[in-house]
Order: sequence, then C-alpha cells, then structure tokens
Amino acid sequence: MKKIILYLMSAMLMVSLAACTPTQPKMETTPPDPQVMASTGGASDKVPDPNAEPMEIISVYSKNDNKTGLNQAMDAVDKLTAEAMVSKLIEYGVLEEGTKVLKYESADGIGTLDLSAVPQSGSGDDKLTIAAIGNTFIENFELDKLKLLVNGKNYSSGSIKQGDNDYLEYVKNYKEIK
Repeated sequence: MKKIILYLMSAMLMVSLAACTPTQPKMETTPPDPQVMASTGGASDKVPDPNAEPMEIISVYSKNDNKTGLNQAMDAVDKLTAEAMVSKLIEYGVLEEGTKVLKYESADGIGTLDLSAVPQSGSGDDKLTIAAIGNTFIENFELDKLKLLVNGKNYSSGSIKQGDNDYLEYVKNYKEIK
C-alpha cells in the first residue's frame, strides 16, 4: 500500500512541477503573408512628416491608349487651383507644355476656364481633349458645367464649334466616347 501511495505522490508531484515550469512560446509554423515580408526600405516604411503641408487628392482624366475614351487617375496637388489642374493635364499629355491659365472663376456651379492654348487635331481627338479638361475641372471643383475659352474666345476646332451658350458637362461614360 505504501508503494501505491508513493507512486501516486510522485505522479502528482511531477504533474504539479510540469504545470509550474515556464514553457517556451510556440514558434509560428505558417509562412508569413508575402505582404508582411521584411522591410524594403521604401516609402512604405516612412512615417509621415507631421509638419508637411497636406496634399489634395484629385482625379485627372486623359486619353486612353487607343483614343476611344478617357482614363481616370488619382493624383495629388499641394493646393486645389486651376493652375495645379492644368499642370496635371500637361503632365498626363492632355494639354501641351507651356499652356497657361489666363483666368478661372466659378459661381453657382458654373466654371469658366480661359486657357492660353488647347491642342487641336481636327479629329475625334478634340472631343477627347475637351472631355478630359471638362471632367477634370468639373469633378475636382464640384461644378455642374464648365465654359471653355481659349484666349478669351469660345473654344473651336475643326470638328467642334462652341457658342456663347455651350458648356462642357461631365461625361459619365468617359471610358468610351463616340
């Protein structure tokens, strides 16, 4: 009987010691997500500068590669101005280098944009060009419509003649313009 009690006591002692012994944390056996891999030292590792000026996120429209419609891209500018929009339209190849904003004003949902130049090809490209300008300005400045002027005169090209009462409106089906 003493042997049985001794074995039981030994077993209980071993169980209690095993429960109190610190254990090593289990090692992760599943591979880490590829997106959580080691740092590359790129921009994603940087902490934003709390003293940096905030950027405005904008939509910029440009002609697609096969010139059947527009592409929309998200970009950023320091401040939402007509000059910043024109600069982005130049960067995306909609307007030619050196194009200047002569005047921009808006009231009651209607904007008036007077540019120093708008490229003219006399083909369907003209429709894409003014649709890209119109969509970019209308969306970012939250306009209902936009009056486009070139050197103070109504926009006109070989295929498009705008009169005093003609305005650009947002093209909803911008991916395919006919």
